[in-house]
Amino acid sequence: MDKRYLKNVAVYVISAALSVLLIAYIVYHLVSSFSSDIETLATDLVTVSETYTAEAYIFRDEELLYSEVGGNVNYLCNDGTKIAKSTAVAQIYQNGDSESSQAQLSDLENQIAILEDSNPAKDSAISDSSSVDAQIESLYYTIRNKINDGDLDYVFRRKDELLTLLNKRQMIINPDNDFDDIIEELRNEKSVITSTFGGVSESVYNESSGYFYSEVDGYEEIFSASRVDSFTMDEFYSLIEEQPSAKVASAVAKVATSYEWYIACEIPSVHQQYYFVGSSYDISFPYSGGKILPMELHRIVTDSDSDNVILIFKTGHVPVDFNFLRKQSVEIVQQSYTGYRVPVSAVRMVEQRQGVYIKNGNLVEFREIVPLVEIDGYFIVEEQNKQDDPEFEKKLGMFDLVIVKGKNLYENKIIQ
Repeated sequence: MDKRYLKNVAVYVISAALSVLLIAYIVYHLVSSFSSDIETLATDLVTVSETYTAEAYIFRDEELLYSEVGGNVNYLCNDGTKIAKSTAVAQIYQNGDSESSQAQLSDLENQIAILEDSNPAKDSAISDSSSVDAQIESLYYTIRNKINDGDLDYVFRRKDELLTLLNKRQMIINPDNDFDDIIEELRNEKSVITSTFGGVSESVYNESSGYFYSEVDGYEEIFSASRVDSFTMDEFYSLIEEQPSAKVASAVAKVATSYEWYIACEIPSVHQQYYFVGSSYDISFPYSGGKILPMELHRIVTDSDSDNVILIFKTGHVPVDFNFLRKQSVEIVQQSYTGYRVPVSAVRMVEQRQGVYIKNGNLVEFREIVPLVEIDGYFIVEEQNKQDDPEFEKKLGMFDLVIVKGKNLYENKIIQ
């Protein structure tokens, strides 16, 4: 066979193979440039908060109500009820005095209060099953963790709250069956027990208008609201070390005589930069189901020899079913940030500009960002200002599709 012919064939085969490889190489890069192997995340506006957990002591103006005779107590008002001056708040039955009867009476009153709070008339959001489910789940895991920690006092304080939430959940499932019949039965049982006590030995009246509470703790005169404007740090430490007064042994109830009340919290002085007297702060109360109250910072108590400060907040809100436990943990919102949430991993530096790549139609574009804070692997970045920023189009905006996964990204890259 002609060697020249074989050589020409070999050259032809090699040239063809190289051509195929070149074409494949070109096609590969063309396909890569149009690749759609990316993931995006639409921006939305969020608000996140930095919080500080502190021990709070509650200060209120409270009037103790005493009984001159001993016996079983039948309360005529529910806790937290606003009452006028000279209202009959309780009846004392001297005859048939027994601890078991009083315990039965207190248990019935507690059951009635729980069922009344569970009825839809008490809760306008009863149809919001997702909200109730979220509260149940949160409280359940909190209680479980407290059991594991051995904090059974906390569990007993919040068991009624969990039962109320479960009752509300039952109302969502079967809204035609309320608790009115059961409440009526319990009230009848209560009447039967009180009838065994004999006649009323004494009726207890309040001298001042205010909010009624059946529980007294002996700290009513110690944590008086009249002290919040004057105590020093040393005096505060003395207050929290005081023992409850023995005078409450004959007290049957109390009245908070003012709608204003205060909490005092000790925090490290390095956090003082977040707080300004006269400003309002959201404070969460875990012992009241995480209820959030706006409270005004009334005073900051400092001492040059201390690394801590005392923050005193006040409010005029008296929420229904609120737990006024004298000492309780609270969560103070120190600072809030509102902006777009962007994964830190998606942020790039391009020509000394910090930003992210977004998908705009079938093009990749770069948008600048101004991070406000980094929390849990995300930046909260400044919101786009279309009115006052002439270059707003260069910056990340609402609903932009941030590319959180992709390779070889650059401005004006074509993607599918």
